[in-house]
Amino acid sequence: MKTGKPGRIKYLTGFSEGDVMLKELKYGALSGKSRAMYGKMLNRYDYNALIQKKRISEILAYLKHNTHYGTILAGIDENNVHRVNLENALKKDIMTDYSKFCKFANSKLKEFINVYFRKIEIESLKLILRAFEAGHVEYSVLEESLIFLRGNDSLDIPKLALSKDLEEFLSRLRGTGYYELLKPFIYDSGEMRLFNMEMTLDLYYIRSLKKAFERLPDKADKAVVKEMMETEADILNILWVYRSKFLHDFPNELIRSYMVHITGKLGRKTTDELINAENAEEYLAILKKSPYSFLFEDQDQLFFEHSYLEYIHKLHKTYFRRQPFSIACIISYLRLKELEIANIIIIIECIRYGLSEEETRKFVIGMNIQEKG
Repeated sequence: MKTGKPGRIKYLTGFSEGDVMLKELKYGALSGKSRAMYGKMLNRYDYNALIQKKRISEILAYLKHNTHYGTILAGIDENNVHRVNLENALKKDIMTDYSKFCKFANSKLKEFINVYFRKIEIESLKLILRAFEAGHVEYSVLEESLIFLRGNDSLDIPKLALSKDLEEFLSRLRGTGYYELLKPFIYDSGEMRLFNMEMTLDLYYIRSLKKAFERLPDKADKAVVKEMMETEADILNILWVYRSKFLHDFPNELIRSYMVHITGKLGRKTTDELINAENAEEYLAILKKSPYSFLFEDQDQLFFEHSYLEYIHKLHKTYFRRQPFSIACIISYLRLKELEIANIIIIIECIRYGLSEEETRKFVIGMNIQEKG
């Protein structure tokens, strides 16, 4: 490969030619695999087609016959589709992606990928907890949802699916790390129980990811993951503090106890100022002086989290393209795939609530920057 003047590669990438060659050897197969999978993701044309559908059955039909989800959705009847079954099938597809990456990864990378996968487990577990809190959960729906916990060998999935209430479900998680996390809430009947369980699970995931990141041997990989973690942690803290102070009126002590203790550009001083803000106006004034002021450009609270997801979508697209021979080819692809599945679920929800195409389009993540074809 001709590079022109000596040091040209280092000037462009920050790495020497030898470093680049080593990275290509290490990540060549993973990068190629991720790019092939990325090429099959939904594009602007697909999203426009899905937004025009009027029923969930039409969404399923389009995904089955026009996208890479065809294989995973083949067994679902278009005329008798349950929303939860469709969502679970979509999530199975990302489980398959995780497995593909593990086949090509070395032991340290595989360990990190397995920890990263806990996010899928935890999000699925949170949905189950919400369903129990809302009322009765059907056996068939629960068993299908529990597939995402199959990595826990000590679990008896059929028995767990027979749980009649949340207390019984939590008790039957015994033998897993999730039981140890959630057992303090088994006999807690307070109105904050669901919130406390969800926050406990989220903090557990962040801490697990941080430990796995610290064990990565490659300094360049650690730098990539560190920036990603810090950015997401900053934004999660911003949203968490805002919601807890001004939507739920939580005391500052409780807010601090559930903070993600990873700080990036936000800094501890600004974080403390946000926690101590007297009202929403003061909070926004502090935030507008931070690197994340764009999150609150739209004063409509419905779009605060959407702005966050739009930013994360853009961030990981950039990483995926600019760091092809690094851990970013795995992490950014998986994050973009999570957002793609979230988009499909968002469109389904918009259909359920009778939103117009124009209204639905506002909620689809990355809609304005999707490439055609």
